[in-house]
Amino acid sequence: MLKQKAHGFSLIELMVSIVIGMILIAGVLSIFVSSKVTYTSNEKTGRLQENGRVALDFLSHDLRSAGYQGCARNMEYTPAINTPAALLWSFVFPLQGYESDGAGGYSPAAPALPTLSPAPIPDSDVIVVHMPVRDTRMTRVQTPMATSSDVITVLNTTPAPAAVGQVMMITDCKYYSVFQVRTYTPGTPNGTIGHAAGGTNPGNATGNIGTAYRAGARVVALQTVIYYLANDPATGEPGLYRQTGATQPAELLIDGVQALQVAYGEDTTGDRIADGYTSATGVTNWYDVVSVTLSMLVRSEESGTNVDGNTYTLLDASLGGQTLGPYSDRRQRMVFTTTIALRNRVE
Repeated sequence: MLKQKAHGFSLIELMVSIVIGMILIAGVLSIFVSSKVTYTSNEKTGRLQENGRVALDFLSHDLRSAGYQGCARNMEYTPAINTPAALLWSFVFPLQGYESDGAGGYSPAAPALPTLSPAPIPDSDVIVVHMPVRDTRMTRVQTPMATSSDVITVLNTTPAPAAVGQVMMITDCKYYSVFQVRTYTPGTPNGTIGHAAGGTNPGNATGNIGTAYRAGARVVALQTVIYYLANDPATGEPGLYRQTGATQPAELLIDGVQALQVAYGEDTTGDRIADGYTSATGVTNWYDVVSVTLSMLVRSEESGTNVDGNTYTLLDASLGGQTLGPYSDRRQRMVFTTTIALRNRVE
């Protein structure tokens, strides 16, 4: 009987099959790496867009609330607090801004900025917003005041509608007054707010708030918030910070915000429409600012593969804007710009 010869792959055939297999594996790996790079890039872009949107949302929310006085503009104002022209207590204005000179100085020079902690980045603007306390509950006068020095009677609630040391405003759409709460006495159903002279910073210069307000007048807590950019002391990374009054350290809101430029729309004709935009240095009267244009540069937290050789323009130079870059690093960057109307100034 004849023996059948065993057949197999020759060495050449084996090498060819190995080469073909390696080519297929290389193709699969190339697709995987390409997909990974695309995913990472999209993820960074998504984070950049999210950080930019959230940063603008923080600023937009507070700017839309700026300058609340009750019902209308041009009401008669009585500040009972001390130093009502100081930046933290100048509630007659909706906001105030400061243009950086790039070397750690700001203009206008007065009223002076308070100490900010952590210290601001020297080449980005600072914006100060005077507004009701976020998510505060507005209350109303329950019993007419006998005199302008009388206590203010409001509905007693939980939590209490007023706290000792809090700065508050009372308004009836014709007059409005700002004072510091010296006492709050709860009762059933009403409590009383005392506003005698004295108290801690700012304190009241007088217990007379200028008007004996009637029942129905609104009472709301006020605050001043300062938005600026600073480097995180722990990481050295830039970010958007918010300082409430003189409370330190400021709160880090969003990482990666590298530059901020602000332009202010001023109504010079009294029609509640911005007649032109200017930097903080060019504003004639902060009371007439009706809108704000914000432009910020946000960068990614992680480095990528491509070198950033782009330049970024934040507002026109005539508005105090600046052109930044190229940074020649491997961070991804994006510019976010928006214009916000101050509702209490345009309505």
